[in-house]
Parts: sequence; structure tokens; C-alpha cells
Amino acid sequence: MIDLHLHTTYSDGADGLIEILKKAEQNKLDYISITDHDNCNSYMEMKEINIKEYYSGKIIPGIEIKCAHNGRLIEILGYKIDVNKMKKWCDEYYADKTKDKLQQKYFDMLYESCLKMNLILEPKEKVHFNNKKDWASMAIYNEIKKHPENKEKVPEDFWRDFSFFSKKYCGDKNHILYIDKSKDYPSVNEAINAVRKCNGLVFFPHLFIYKWADNIYNLIDELLKTYKVDGIECYHSEFNDKNIEYLKNICKEKGYFMSGGSDYHGVNKPGIEMAVGKENMKIPKSIINDWVNL
Repeated sequence: MIDLHLHTTYSDGADGLIEILKKAEQNKLDYISITDHDNCNSYMEMKEINIKEYYSGKIIPGIEIKCAHNGRLIEILGYKIDVNKMKKWCDEYYADKTKDKLQQKYFDMLYESCLKMNLILEPKEKVHFNNKKDWASMAIYNEIKKHPENKEKVPEDFWRDFSFFSKKYCGDKNHILYIDKSKDYPSVNEAINAVRKCNGLVFFPHLFIYKWADNIYNLIDELLKTYKVDGIECYHSEFNDKNIEYLKNICKEKGYFMSGGSDYHGVNKPGIEMAVGKENMKIPKSIINDWVNL
């Protein structure tokens, strides 16, 4: 089995690098890729440790880059990247857009929007949020859920889980919680070009999770027609069998490479486990045979 979509504490994951490697070993994964958002810091740490002490499988260097498409954020995955070149690009691009500055801005905006919705929150200074470590939307979501009274003030699916809240509500241009982050991140083409300059392959991840789309199938078709990518993440924790088969068929018909990953974040995304997602996913190594050794 493989898992090519994992997050550490270098982005929004709850587990450190070594803990990720140990869990990958326990799960007997043949291949993994650590795909932290917008940085390659895990791979810098790998240079300082003996990886084989913790994990005996193979690691495909990776990154997940947030990027702007028509005023909304989507993501691309870069695989088989030169991590030194990728780190240089990230350091230069985000030099004046550091995580702490961006997350503080988003936190302040979301907090004010929640007040306008008449939601009950602790005073801002008492909300558990560290702009150097935490993600604003997750901090706000956790704060909302701390107060059961808020449940009567929001739609039922608002309470479902963080990923749904983030993609559907924070990503909906017509919702009060929407934040236009497109100016803070590269365009899709900028991100694709950055991965290519780092000798990497470009994949679209988790195409079915963009809950703000009026018609997800139209969005998938639009993205694949608009941008030149190498592959598609066909297995993901949020996919059902129909989703998986739909994407696999596109890959077979159009000649895209396939990948798959749990999108594991540890306790920051409860119910999603490495290798098996929501207990319904086992990603066969065979799906990457045609590109892993290119």
C-alpha cells in the first residue's frame, strides 16, 4: 500500500516528521509522500536524521501548494520535486506573506464575521489561536463548536466536520465567512510552473472536496481543460467508490497518471487515518508504477 498525501506540523498536521515516519512503518507502507502546504521543511529535517531508523519504505518528495482559481483557493500536488529548488521558490514567494501574518489577518476577519452572524465566541484574546502554528479557520471552527448554543444558529451541515466547513462556507463567495485569499497565493499556473521548474510532476488532489462548486463535475472538467497537469489523485479519504471510479476512468481515457492519499493530519482531522483514510481506502502500489521511476 501507499499514502502520498500526508501533513506534518510544518503545515496543518498534528504529528511531527518522525512520528509520521514511524506510523508509515507500522502501516507497512511501500511509498509515502509528505505534502505539507507551501513548504518543504520536512525534507530539510530529513537531511538531519537517519530515515531508515524510522521508516524502511520509499519517500517521494512532495508538496501541496494552495493556489488561486477564479477568486477561490484550490490545491495542486507536486511530486518527485527537487526539494532544494522548491524550498528556494517557497522562501522567495512567501517572504512577505508569512504564515503568521496571513493567519492573523484571516483570524481577525473570520472572528468579526462570526460576530455578525450572532455566534457566541470567547473574547478574541481568549480564543485558542497561535498565528505561528495554527490555521485561522480551524481555530474559529473549534471555537464555534465549543458553544453548543451556536448549533441552532447555523445550518446542520455546518457542524459536520472542519473540512466541510472550510470548503463549503469559507470557500463560498456568497457566504459571510468567505475570505478572498486569491491575492495571497500564486495562481494555478504560477504554482504549476514552480513545480515544473523543480523537475516535478503536477497532480490535482481531492477534486471532489470543493463543496462551493455548483456542479462538481463541471468544475473538474473546467480545471482539466484549463490547466496542463500530469495526474490526478484518484483515491482520497473523502471519496466514495463512485468518485474513485470516475477519476480513474478519466485517467485511463485521457492518459493522466494516478495517485492517492489519505490527506492525513492526525488529530487535526479526526477520523482520517494514515493508509486507510476513513477505514474505507487501501491504495494499491500498482497505480504509480507508470510514473514513480520516471
